[in-house]
Amino acid sequence: MPETYDFSKFQIELYPEWEARFAAGAGVGEFGYLPGATTCSYGTTDMLISRFTMGDLFLSEAEKDEWAAVINRFQRKDGWYAKSHTSHSREHTTAYATAALALLGRSPARPFAWARTILRDEASMERWIGGPYWSIVWPGSHAVSGVPAALAMTGGAPERFFDWYFAWLDREADPASGFWRRGLVHRFGLVPRPTKHDMGGAFHMFYVYERFGRAWRYPERVVDESLRLQRRNGLWDGDTPYCIDLDGLYCALRSSRNSGGYREVDVLAAAKAFLATAERVLNDHDSLFVGYPNSHRLTGALSAVAECALFFPELVRTPRPWRQSLDAAPYI
Repeated sequence: MPETYDFSKFQIELYPEWEARFAAGAGVGEFGYLPGATTCSYGTTDMLISRFTMGDLFLSEAEKDEWAAVINRFQRKDGWYAKSHTSHSREHTTAYATAALALLGRSPARPFAWARTILRDEASMERWIGGPYWSIVWPGSHAVSGVPAALAMTGGAPERFFDWYFAWLDREADPASGFWRRGLVHRFGLVPRPTKHDMGGAFHMFYVYERFGRAWRYPERVVDESLRLQRRNGLWDGDTPYCIDLDGLYCALRSSRNSGGYREVDVLAAAKAFLATAERVLNDHDSLFVGYPNSHRLTGALSAVAECALFFPELVRTPRPWRQSLDAAPYI
Protein backbone atom coordinates (compact mmCIF):
# COMPACT_ATOMS: atom_id res chain seq x y z
CA MET A 1 0.00 0.00 0.00
CA PRO A 2 1.30 3.50 -0.79
CA GLU A 3 1.79 5.90 2.09
CA THR A 4 -1.07 8.29 2.71
CA TYR A 5 -1.17 11.75 4.23
CA ASP A 6 -4.24 12.33 6.36
CA PHE A 7 -5.80 15.80 6.77
CA SER A 8 -8.97 14.63 8.55
CA LYS A 9 -8.08 16.09 11.94
CA PHE A 10 -7.32 19.43 10.34
CA GLN A 11 -10.58 19.58 8.40
CA ILE A 12 -12.93 18.22 11.07
CA GLU A 13 -11.44 19.56 14.31
CA LEU A 14 -9.01 22.38 13.67
CA TYR A 15 -10.20 24.30 10.61
CA PRO A 16 -13.65 25.25 12.04
CA GLU A 17 -11.98 26.66 15.16
CA TRP A 18 -9.40 28.52 13.05
CA GLU A 19 -12.02 30.01 10.72
CA ALA A 20 -14.25 31.11 13.62
CA ARG A 21 -11.53 33.53 14.77
CA PHE A 22 -12.08 35.56 11.58
CA ALA A 23 -15.86 35.81 11.80
CA ALA A 24 -16.84 39.47 11.50
CA GLY A 25 -20.61 39.31 11.65
CA ALA A 26 -23.59 37.01 11.78
CA GLY A 27 -24.26 37.08 8.05
CA VAL A 28 -23.08 34.58 5.44
CA GLY A 29 -19.60 35.46 4.18
CA GLU A 30 -18.77 38.01 6.87
CA PHE A 31 -15.07 37.43 7.56
CA GLY A 32 -12.11 39.69 8.25
CA TYR A 33 -8.52 39.39 7.15
CA LEU A 34 -7.37 39.35 10.79
CA PRO A 35 -9.04 37.90 13.90
CA GLY A 36 -11.48 40.40 15.33
CA ALA A 37 -11.33 42.70 12.30
CA THR A 38 -14.24 43.94 10.22
CA THR A 39 -15.35 42.20 7.04
CA CYS A 40 -13.04 42.86 4.10
CA SER A 41 -12.59 41.67 0.54
CA TYR A 42 -9.84 39.19 1.39
CA GLY A 43 -11.49 37.79 4.49
CA THR A 44 -14.67 36.87 2.65
CA THR A 45 -12.99 35.55 -0.50
CA ASP A 46 -10.32 33.58 1.36
CA MET A 47 -12.85 31.65 3.40
CA LEU A 48 -15.05 30.93 0.41
CA ILE A 49 -12.18 29.56 -1.69
CA SER A 50 -10.83 27.55 1.26
CA ARG A 51 -14.22 25.96 1.88
CA PHE A 52 -14.63 25.19 -1.83
CA THR A 53 -11.20 23.53 -1.90
CA MET A 54 -12.11 21.25 1.00
CA GLY A 55 -15.52 20.36 -0.44
CA ASP A 56 -17.19 22.23 2.42
CA LEU A 57 -19.10 24.92 0.52
CA PHE A 58 -22.67 23.85 1.28
CA LEU A 59 -24.87 26.85 0.47
CA SER A 60 -28.43 27.38 -0.65
CA GLU A 61 -29.05 29.66 -3.63
CA ALA A 62 -30.14 32.40 -1.21
CA GLU A 63 -26.94 31.98 0.79
CA LYS A 64 -24.88 32.16 -2.41
CA ASP A 65 -26.59 35.44 -3.22
CA GLU A 66 -25.85 36.72 0.27
CA TRP A 67 -22.17 35.78 0.11
CA ALA A 68 -21.87 37.30 -3.37
CA ALA A 69 -23.40 40.52 -2.07
CA VAL A 70 -20.71 40.67 0.62
CA ILE A 71 -17.96 40.26 -1.98
CA ASN A 72 -19.53 42.82 -4.31
CA ARG A 73 -19.74 45.29 -1.46
CA PHE A 74 -16.07 46.01 -2.18
CA GLN A 75 -16.38 46.69 -5.92
CA ARG A 76 -15.84 50.30 -7.00
CA LYS A 77 -17.66 52.14 -9.77
CA ASP A 78 -14.77 51.57 -12.20
CA GLY A 79 -15.01 47.81 -11.66
CA TRP A 80 -11.89 47.33 -9.54
CA TYR A 81 -12.32 45.77 -6.09
CA ALA A 82 -11.01 47.67 -3.08
CA LYS A 83 -8.94 46.06 -0.36
CA SER A 84 -7.36 46.69 3.02
CA HIS A 85 -4.51 45.06 4.92
CA THR A 86 -2.65 43.23 2.14
CA SER A 87 -0.04 44.55 -0.30
CA HIS A 88 -1.67 42.83 -3.25
CA SER A 89 -2.39 44.88 -6.36
CA ARG A 90 -5.89 45.91 -7.40
CA GLU A 91 -5.61 43.38 -10.23
CA HIS A 92 -5.09 40.59 -7.70
CA THR A 93 -7.95 41.76 -5.50
CA THR A 94 -10.28 42.03 -8.49
CA ALA A 95 -9.44 38.71 -10.12
CA TYR A 96 -9.53 36.95 -6.75
CA ALA A 97 -12.98 38.34 -5.99
CA THR A 98 -14.14 37.40 -9.49
CA ALA A 99 -12.90 33.84 -8.96
CA ALA A 100 -14.71 33.55 -5.63
CA LEU A 101 -17.90 34.78 -7.28
CA ALA A 102 -17.45 32.27 -10.11
CA LEU A 103 -17.25 29.45 -7.57
CA LEU A 104 -20.67 30.60 -6.36
CA GLY A 105 -22.02 30.80 -9.89
CA ARG A 106 -22.24 34.56 -9.49
CA SER A 107 -20.66 37.61 -11.16
CA PRO A 108 -19.30 41.06 -10.31
CA ALA A 109 -22.03 43.63 -9.77
CA ARG A 110 -20.52 46.16 -12.17
CA PRO A 111 -18.78 45.84 -15.54
CA PHE A 112 -15.02 46.27 -15.71
CA ALA A 113 -14.83 49.83 -17.00
CA TRP A 114 -11.07 49.73 -16.45
CA ALA A 115 -10.70 47.17 -19.24
CA ARG A 116 -11.52 49.64 -22.00
CA THR A 117 -8.13 51.32 -21.69
CA ILE A 118 -6.28 48.01 -21.97
CA LEU A 119 -8.36 46.57 -24.81
CA ARG A 120 -8.50 49.68 -26.99
CA ASP A 121 -5.88 48.46 -29.46
CA GLU A 122 -2.70 46.41 -29.62
CA ALA A 123 -0.54 49.36 -28.64
CA SER A 124 -2.62 49.73 -25.46
CA MET A 125 -2.23 46.04 -24.70
CA GLU A 126 1.52 46.32 -25.19
CA ARG A 127 1.69 49.25 -22.77
CA TRP A 128 -0.28 47.30 -20.21
CA ILE A 129 1.76 44.10 -20.31
CA GLY A 130 5.09 45.91 -20.57
CA GLY A 131 4.46 47.84 -17.36
CA PRO A 132 6.80 47.84 -14.34
CA TYR A 133 6.13 44.27 -13.30
CA TRP A 134 8.88 42.09 -14.61
CA SER A 135 11.83 42.71 -12.31
CA ILE A 136 9.58 41.85 -9.36
CA VAL A 137 7.78 39.18 -11.33
CA TRP A 138 6.17 37.23 -8.48
CA PRO A 139 3.91 40.08 -7.31
CA GLY A 140 4.01 41.68 -10.75
CA SER A 141 2.51 38.58 -12.31
CA HIS A 142 -0.61 39.10 -10.21
CA ALA A 143 -1.48 41.88 -12.63
CA VAL A 144 -0.26 40.16 -15.78
CA SER A 145 -2.48 37.17 -15.03
CA GLY A 146 -5.22 38.96 -13.09
CA VAL A 147 -6.47 41.05 -15.98
CA PRO A 148 -6.92 38.16 -18.48
CA ALA A 149 -8.24 35.84 -15.76
CA ALA A 150 -10.90 38.32 -14.68
CA LEU A 151 -11.84 39.02 -18.29
CA ALA A 152 -11.99 35.31 -19.13
CA MET A 153 -14.29 34.58 -16.20
CA THR A 154 -16.70 37.37 -17.15
CA GLY A 155 -16.54 37.23 -20.94
CA GLY A 156 -15.17 40.75 -20.87
CA ALA A 157 -12.64 40.55 -23.72
CA PRO A 158 -12.71 39.41 -27.35
CA GLU A 159 -10.86 36.30 -28.47
CA ARG A 160 -8.26 38.39 -30.25
CA PHE A 161 -7.05 39.73 -26.89
CA PHE A 162 -6.32 36.25 -25.58
CA ASP A 163 -4.68 35.18 -28.84
CA TRP A 164 -2.41 38.21 -28.58
CA TYR A 165 -1.76 37.57 -24.88
CA PHE A 166 -0.61 33.97 -25.30
CA ALA A 167 1.44 34.78 -28.39
CA TRP A 168 3.24 37.47 -26.38
CA LEU A 169 3.91 35.14 -23.43
CA ASP A 170 5.11 32.34 -25.73
CA ARG A 171 7.51 34.71 -27.43
CA GLU A 172 8.90 36.09 -24.17
CA ALA A 173 9.35 32.80 -22.28
CA ASP A 174 12.93 32.00 -21.31
CA PRO A 175 14.11 28.83 -23.14
CA ALA A 176 16.50 27.93 -20.33
CA SER A 177 13.85 27.85 -17.58
CA GLY A 178 10.39 28.21 -19.10
CA PHE A 179 9.82 31.19 -16.78
CA TRP A 180 9.59 34.88 -17.71
CA ARG A 181 12.96 36.44 -16.87
CA ARG A 182 12.69 39.71 -18.77
CA GLY A 183 13.08 42.36 -16.06
CA LEU A 184 16.09 44.63 -15.76
CA VAL A 185 17.47 42.53 -12.89
CA HIS A 186 17.50 39.57 -15.25
CA ARG A 187 18.80 41.41 -18.31
CA PHE A 188 21.76 42.79 -16.39
CA GLY A 189 22.59 39.39 -14.92
CA LEU A 190 21.81 40.40 -11.34
CA VAL A 191 19.82 37.19 -10.85
CA PRO A 192 21.83 34.58 -12.80
CA ARG A 193 19.66 31.57 -11.89
CA PRO A 194 15.89 31.37 -11.55
CA THR A 195 14.55 31.92 -8.05
CA LYS A 196 11.27 31.12 -6.35
CA HIS A 197 10.14 34.58 -7.44
CA ASP A 198 10.54 33.61 -11.09
CA MET A 199 8.70 30.35 -10.47
CA GLY A 200 5.90 32.06 -8.56
CA GLY A 201 5.54 34.59 -11.35
CA ALA A 202 5.31 31.89 -14.01
CA PHE A 203 2.71 29.93 -12.05
CA HIS A 204 0.24 32.80 -12.28
CA MET A 205 0.43 32.72 -16.06
CA PHE A 206 0.25 28.94 -16.25
CA TYR A 207 -3.25 28.68 -14.79
CA VAL A 208 -4.50 31.12 -17.42
CA TYR A 209 -2.94 28.83 -20.03
CA GLU A 210 -4.85 25.98 -18.40
CA ARG A 211 -8.13 27.87 -18.59
CA PHE A 212 -7.77 28.03 -22.36
CA GLY A 213 -6.36 24.52 -22.78
CA ARG A 214 -3.01 25.81 -24.02
CA ALA A 215 0.32 24.17 -23.24
CA TRP A 216 3.12 26.50 -22.19
CA ARG A 217 6.55 26.42 -23.72
CA TYR A 218 9.58 24.54 -22.34
CA PRO A 219 7.72 22.35 -19.81
CA GLU A 220 10.74 20.11 -19.17
CA ARG A 221 12.79 23.12 -18.09
CA VAL A 222 9.95 24.24 -15.80
CA VAL A 223 10.02 20.83 -14.13
CA ASP A 224 13.80 21.00 -13.70
CA GLU A 225 13.79 24.45 -12.15
CA SER A 226 10.75 23.89 -9.95
CA LEU A 227 12.24 20.72 -8.47
CA ARG A 228 15.63 22.37 -8.02
CA LEU A 229 14.02 25.12 -5.96
CA GLN A 230 12.25 22.75 -3.56
CA ARG A 231 13.89 22.65 -0.13
CA ARG A 232 14.76 19.58 1.91
CA ASN A 233 11.65 19.99 4.08
CA GLY A 234 9.43 19.64 1.00
CA LEU A 235 8.54 23.31 0.87
CA TRP A 236 9.71 26.11 -1.37
CA ASP A 237 10.11 28.71 1.40
CA GLY A 238 10.24 28.61 5.18
CA ASP A 239 8.69 26.00 7.44
CA THR A 240 4.96 26.65 6.93
CA PRO A 241 3.18 25.72 3.69
CA TYR A 242 1.64 28.66 1.81
CA CYS A 243 1.03 29.86 -1.73
CA ILE A 244 4.59 29.40 -3.03
CA ASP A 245 4.21 25.66 -2.43
CA LEU A 246 1.15 25.61 -4.64
CA ASP A 247 3.22 27.46 -7.23
CA GLY A 248 6.02 24.89 -7.12
CA LEU A 249 3.75 21.86 -7.20
CA TYR A 250 1.53 23.23 -9.95
CA CYS A 251 4.54 24.11 -12.10
CA ALA A 252 6.14 20.68 -11.62
CA LEU A 253 3.02 18.50 -11.83
CA ARG A 254 1.38 20.14 -14.81
CA SER A 255 4.59 20.70 -16.72
CA SER A 256 5.48 17.03 -16.28
CA ARG A 257 2.05 16.11 -17.57
CA ASN A 258 2.43 18.50 -20.52
CA SER A 259 5.73 16.89 -21.46
CA GLY A 260 4.40 13.34 -21.41
CA GLY A 261 5.61 12.40 -17.93
CA TYR A 262 9.04 14.01 -17.78
CA ARG A 263 10.74 13.15 -14.44
CA GLU A 264 7.49 11.76 -13.10
CA VAL A 265 9.25 9.74 -10.39
CA ASP A 266 10.94 12.90 -9.09
CA VAL A 267 7.69 14.84 -9.29
CA LEU A 268 5.94 12.17 -7.21
CA ALA A 269 8.74 12.36 -4.65
CA ALA A 270 8.35 16.15 -4.51
CA ALA A 271 4.63 15.82 -3.84
CA LYS A 272 5.26 13.31 -1.03
CA ALA A 273 7.88 15.54 0.56
CA PHE A 274 5.46 18.46 0.54
CA LEU A 275 2.56 16.41 1.88
CA ALA A 276 4.65 15.07 4.77
CA THR A 277 5.34 18.59 6.02
CA ALA A 278 1.83 19.87 5.25
CA GLU A 279 0.26 16.97 7.19
CA ARG A 280 2.41 17.70 10.22
CA VAL A 281 1.77 21.46 10.20
CA LEU A 282 -1.93 21.51 9.41
CA ASN A 283 -2.83 18.80 11.91
CA ASP A 284 -1.05 20.54 14.78
CA HIS A 285 -3.06 23.17 16.63
CA ASP A 286 -0.17 25.44 17.56
CA SER A 287 1.48 25.23 14.14
CA LEU A 288 -1.83 26.08 12.46
CA PHE A 289 -2.78 29.00 14.66
CA VAL A 290 0.71 30.52 14.77
CA GLY A 291 1.61 29.82 11.15
CA TYR A 292 -1.60 31.25 9.69
CA PRO A 293 -2.33 34.51 11.50
CA ASN A 294 -4.40 35.99 8.65
CA SER A 295 -7.13 34.67 6.38
CA HIS A 296 -5.07 34.57 3.20
CA ARG A 297 -1.97 32.52 3.98
CA LEU A 298 -3.80 29.21 4.46
CA THR A 299 -5.73 29.27 1.16
CA GLY A 300 -2.66 28.57 -0.96
CA ALA A 301 -1.55 25.75 1.33
CA LEU A 302 -4.93 24.01 0.99
CA SER A 303 -4.81 24.44 -2.78
CA ALA A 304 -1.35 22.84 -2.80
CA VAL A 305 -2.73 19.78 -1.01
CA ALA A 306 -5.63 19.70 -3.48
CA GLU A 307 -3.18 19.81 -6.39
CA CYS A 308 -1.41 16.75 -5.03
CA ALA A 309 -4.76 15.01 -4.52
CA LEU A 310 -5.72 15.75 -8.12
CA PHE A 311 -2.65 14.00 -9.52
CA PHE A 312 -2.11 11.41 -6.78
CA PRO A 313 -5.49 10.78 -5.11
CA GLU A 314 -4.18 7.67 -3.39
CA LEU A 315 -1.77 9.80 -1.34
CA VAL A 316 -4.28 12.19 0.26
CA ARG A 317 -6.91 11.21 2.84
CA THR A 318 -9.64 13.75 3.63
CA PRO A 319 -13.25 13.51 4.85
CA ARG A 320 -14.42 14.66 1.41
CA PRO A 321 -12.45 14.91 -1.83
CA TRP A 322 -10.55 18.18 -2.08
CA ARG A 323 -10.85 20.18 -5.29
CA GLN A 324 -8.48 22.44 -7.17
CA SER A 325 -10.38 25.73 -7.36
CA LEU A 326 -8.14 26.94 -10.20
CA ASP A 327 -9.72 24.42 -12.56
CA ALA A 328 -13.13 25.96 -11.87
CA ALA A 329 -12.11 29.61 -11.55
CA PRO A 330 -8.58 30.51 -12.74
CA TYR A 331 -7.22 32.80 -10.09
CA ILE A 332 -5.78 32.54 -6.60
